[in-house]
Amino acid sequence: MTLSALSFHRVAALALALAAVSLGLFAPHAAAQARSLDGVNFTGPLVTANPAGVPRGHWYIEPYLVRVDSDAGYDANGRRQRSSDSGAWLTVVPIAYGMGERVTAQVNLSAARADAAGARSGAVRAGDTTARLQYLLQAPSADGTRPAISVALLQRFATGSYDRIGGNPLNAQGDGVQRTTFALGVQQVLWMPNDRPLRWRGQLSASPAPARVALHDSSVYGTDPGFRGSIARGSLLGLSLGAEYSVNARWVAALDVTASRESDQHITGYAPGSEGLRSINQRRPSSSSVSVAPAIEYHFSPSLGLIAGVEFSVGGRNSGAFVSPQIALGMFF
Repeated sequence: MTLSALSFHRVAALALALAAVSLGLFAPHAAAQARSLDGVNFTGPLVTANPAGVPRGHWYIEPYLVRVDSDAGYDANGRRQRSSDSGAWLTVVPIAYGMGERVTAQVNLSAARADAAGARSGAVRAGDTTARLQYLLQAPSADGTRPAISVALLQRFATGSYDRIGGNPLNAQGDGVQRTTFALGVQQVLWMPNDRPLRWRGQLSASPAPARVALHDSSVYGTDPGFRGSIARGSLLGLSLGAEYSVNARWVAALDVTASRESDQHITGYAPGSEGLRSINQRRPSSSSVSVAPAIEYHFSPSLGLIAGVEFSVGGRNSGAFVSPQIALGMFF
């Protein structure tokens, strides 16, 4: 079975199996030998969030520069179909602060400039903003073999433009959705036979269907000028599994596997037609996506690290295929 054939449920089963193996087999072996994480540095992989949080009174800032390109998509049967070229440059800046021994607060700021077929968005535009509040249920042991376990509440704010975008659809940099997400995260260190650590982490997230979003005129959802109506987005389920292998104090190899699924969407409203206003009642089927993201980390010091890699889709249904090279600088204060 190829990776492109993996469904969301198979990726979830893989994550649960890895968790069971690591907790049941590796942890007792590691506990039997005294090991130290002194001199071991990790930035975290490209995608999966940090379940351990940030120590009290400290900051962690990791600005990303990201390029996203797409020239294909996945149909309802999961077949890859050619589409027109589109892309964007993005900057994403996660800023995390340790509010207490167990509480970490984080905000993700973003901006982008899109392009397609020689056209570009009017300027660099702000994207949507996400705030995250995380509580550490179980702190990790000094050698990392006892897992860090946390729960988190995420709130997405529609700060990016998504409708009334005029004649240039590339001016849309958000989706208009105020989405609330609940997440459970786990992180653990596994000590390899050569006494080098492999750190894995996983996050399972769920978001109920958000409130309807009012739409006016041209929008990111393909509505026409003069449209008046709304869209009901679906519930969202996501899974992310990441791993980092410490080659030495400076170099780390990292990999993420992610999967997500959104239930169907429903657009209703009215738009001008040749004989006056016409009714719009459009239901869009559920969508899913699976991607992988290999990366390499280089650490200048314990508080400064660089990570570079590429995330790319390997499967999906009713979703776009993409390739996204990215680089980030992690700074701990």
